[in-house]
Amino acid sequence: MKNLILLVSIFSCFCFSALAQMDNLINLSANWIASPARNAATEVTDIVVYNPAATASLSNGIHINIGNQSLFRTPTHTYDLGAGPKTCGQSGSDPFLPNIYAAFAKNNWSLFTGIFISGGGAALNYPEGSLITDLIGYQSLMSAQGAYSEAGKQYLKASSYYLTSTIGASYKFNEVIAASIGLRYLNGMNKTEAGMTLTASPIDLPDMPLTLETEEKANAINAVIGIAVHPTSQMGITLRYESKAKLDFKTKLIKDDFGFVTDGSKSPRDLPSVLAFGVSFKFNDKLTFLNDINYYFQENADWGKTSNANGEEVSLSKAAGNALSYCWAIDYQLNEKLLASVGFGLTDYLYNDIEAYYSHIGVFETVQNDNVNLNLGGSYKLSNMLTMTAGFMHTYWAKDTKVEALMISPGNIVTINNAMNAVAVGAEIKF
Repeated sequence: MKNLILLVSIFSCFCFSALAQMDNLINLSANWIASPARNAATEVTDIVVYNPAATASLSNGIHINIGNQSLFRTPTHTYDLGAGPKTCGQSGSDPFLPNIYAAFAKNNWSLFTGIFISGGGAALNYPEGSLITDLIGYQSLMSAQGAYSEAGKQYLKASSYYLTSTIGASYKFNEVIAASIGLRYLNGMNKTEAGMTLTASPIDLPDMPLTLETEEKANAINAVIGIAVHPTSQMGITLRYESKAKLDFKTKLIKDDFGFVTDGSKSPRDLPSVLAFGVSFKFNDKLTFLNDINYYFQENADWGKTSNANGEEVSLSKAAGNALSYCWAIDYQLNEKLLASVGFGLTDYLYNDIEAYYSHIGVFETVQNDNVNLNLGGSYKLSNMLTMTAGFMHTYWAKDTKVEALMISPGNIVTINNAMNAVAVGAEIKF
C-alpha cells in the first residue's frame, strides 16, 4: 500500500463525470438523449451549446428549450485485500440533470443564453463502502496501534456538479456561413462524505465512529466560438471550440476525524478544452443523417500529480491522456407532427497510463473507461408553439475489465464493470 498516504491526502479532490469524458459532459439536453449527434443540428434551441452559430438561422422570435435527464448507473469494482474477493457497487440514481436554453433571433442575428451542467453531473453512493474506504480503514486501524481490530459500517457519498451559464451572439453572413462567440461562467461544486466505525477492541474500548465531510468550490470563465457552413441546402458542417476553464477548488473542511484534509487547501481540476465537429445530410424531407466527433484536450488541463508504477510523480492529466467521442444519429419525420430518432456513440479514452490514473480518488468507484451508448427517442409537435421530446439511452462498458491498483500493491488487480440507463423529457417553446 505504498501510495495509500498520498491517496488519502488528496481525498477531497473528488471529481467525476456521469457520462462521456473524465469531467466534460456530452449529454447536455433531452434532445441529445433522443438523438445523440447534435453538433450540426439546426432546429432545436439546445443548439445554444452544440451549434451556437446556427441560432442565427432560427425563425424570428424567442425560442426556449427545457429538459431533464434521469440517470441510473450501476458501477461495481471487485478487489482482494487479503481476506478474499469483495465487490462494492453503487446504490441509488440521479433523478435530476436539468437544462434551460433560450435564443432570440431577428433577421440574421441572434442572442442566446442558457443554464446547464457542463461537467460532473452525478452523485456517488456506496452505502457499504468501497475500495477507498477499505484502504482508509486499514490506515485507521494501523494508526490505532492495536486498540481496534475491525473497521465496519463503512460508507462513501460524493457529488460533482459544474453549474454553467452561457451568453453569446451569432451572425449569419449569408445562406452559406454563420459564426458565433460566447462566454461561459462555471461554478464547480464537489462534496464528499465518508465514514466508518472502529470496532472489536481487544481492550474493551467503546466503538469509535469516524467521519470525513468536505465541500469544494471553484469558479471559472471560458470562451466558445462556433462556425456553421451550409455548402448546399442539404448539407451542414459545423465546428465549435471551447477553451479550457481553469478551476482551482478550495476545500471547506466540515469534519475530519481522520486528519487527512487541510481546511482552505486548493486542488486544481481544470475543465479541458474541446474541439467539436459535426456534419448533417438531409436526404429528403423526411430523412436526416448526423455525425459528431468531439476531441477533449485533457492532457493540457491541470489536474495535479499522482504516482506511477515506478513510484515516480507524474501529471494526472498526462496519465489520463486525451479523449474522443464519436456519435451518429438518424432523424426520420414520420408525419408533420412526429419525429423519430435513433443513434449510437463511442467514447474512446486515450490513456497514456491507466494504472496511474486509477490511483486517483473515485475512479474505481465511477469506472472511467471506453463505453458505447445506444439511443432512441422522438419529438411530437403539439402546436406551432410547443414540441415535446422524450428519449432513452443505454450505455455499456466492456465486461470484467482488469486494472492494476497501484494504491494497494504492484500486481494487485481490480475488476471493474459498469452500465447506465438514462431517460429524458424536454420541451421546445417558440414565441
